[in-house]
Amino acid sequence: MAVREAIVNLLAKAGLATDRPSRSLMVDLIHDNLGFPLTLSEHATGRDQLIDVVNACARADGGMRALDHSVRMLRPGSPESELLHRLVHEPRMHDLLPDSELLWLRSVLSGFTPPRLSALVRRSASPAVCPAGEPGDAWEAFCSLTELNTPAHGLPPALAFVELIAAKCARPLGDELREWNTWQARRVQGEGRLRELRTARTPADGCGELRLHLVIMVEVDGIDPDRHVVSHWRQEDPQEWPPARGGMATIRGDELENHVGRLIVDAEREWSEYREEVALEFVLPRALVNLPVHRWCKEHETGDPRPLFLDYPIVIRSLERMFSRQWHRAWRRRWEALLGNPSAERVYYCRPQDTAERHRLDAILSDGRWLVMVLAAPPPERPRPGGDELATGLRTGIPVLLWHPDASAEVLRGAVAWLLDGGGLGDLPARTQDSRRAAFGEESPPADFQACRDLVILWDDPSRLIFLDDGPYLPNATREDADERGKAC
Repeated sequence: MAVREAIVNLLAKAGLATDRPSRSLMVDLIHDNLGFPLTLSEHATGRDQLIDVVNACARADGGMRALDHSVRMLRPGSPESELLHRLVHEPRMHDLLPDSELLWLRSVLSGFTPPRLSALVRRSASPAVCPAGEPGDAWEAFCSLTELNTPAHGLPPALAFVELIAAKCARPLGDELREWNTWQARRVQGEGRLRELRTARTPADGCGELRLHLVIMVEVDGIDPDRHVVSHWRQEDPQEWPPARGGMATIRGDELENHVGRLIVDAEREWSEYREEVALEFVLPRALVNLPVHRWCKEHETGDPRPLFLDYPIVIRSLERMFSRQWHRAWRRRWEALLGNPSAERVYYCRPQDTAERHRLDAILSDGRWLVMVLAAPPPERPRPGGDELATGLRTGIPVLLWHPDASAEVLRGAVAWLLDGGGLGDLPARTQDSRRAAFGEESPPADFQACRDLVILWDDPSRLIFLDDGPYLPNATREDADERGKAC
């Protein structure tokens, strides 16, 4: 109804409410474009007649496009015809709200700058279409979002933004904004999505609390195997996913740890006013899954590097699985099962004989009860066709895979059982971090503690995929290369 009202106002502004001959010509043009006449009634006023025409066009298949074409013929190049075209094909919020509503909202939002304003804009718009530039206040942010098209779910990004802003306001102003937003969502038929937005206040990672994530992807350079291409995604809102890509750099292997440390320090500077917990994730290809990222440090330039595990849970993720959409259905099913029943009884411990016969392990893992797999040995750089533990786990959708660089099967099984005792699977990364820190307080740490210090956790949440193409990037993202060889690539 809001679009129809705006179109009627435009037609009246173009003079078609008072100019009866032009209005009759418009109706004739509509009929010619449709190929059949509309059923219209006679009305006492020109505006009432326009309402009847617009409603009839809205009910007819192709009617609104016929109306658009007729007005462009009657008023070519006029502001009214251009705005009508946009309303018919891509309605935007500022075209639908009456001036009185905008004046009230402006009086509320002007000069108001809540914390993380840019993050609220990104969450409203999605990173792929987020307006460029930093908004000065909430009103400027709202105006920039009104330029974006309404998505398929029916709630314009500008109204999603008002809802997020309302949550930042104390009563009674927050209640007034929500009431205003309810009415506007009803006008544009976006009430369903607004209800979803109001109830979607649960953690996105299934861990019981909101976290910020820094995701660092490392790939082997396609030309020089001694170099690595590093990308990163820094989350600025625990409920926003995916964040924008932060940039790319080509790094020599011996500089990789230092570069990652600088990325983490930069992220901490940006997070200086946040209170949420932070998790580190390394997206790695098969050839790099044995990088000892759990032993890396930050702040090397101080001369006293600090181990990452003291401050963050550290997990790796599979780059191959990110790319392989044919594996995602099984992956999502197992992850949902893990969130629903994170029992230690759903861990499968691989044995050497599982890979002795081709596809034996595939058959074992086809049983949906298995959600976690402990590998019998670290995965080699190249898979073994028909009998590879890592490849089989990824293809069958196992979301959590564990291994150790050198511990025996017996010690590893004891360490995993100790980690899961009484806590289940849901907080495995955090419990592993606790065990690594606790090992420093033991003069002679038990074997379980020692094994946990080097335990590798592939913890793959399919609800948090990342962009693997060249965008979108943060506004200040950079591409770095150590020399001109990167440009030749």
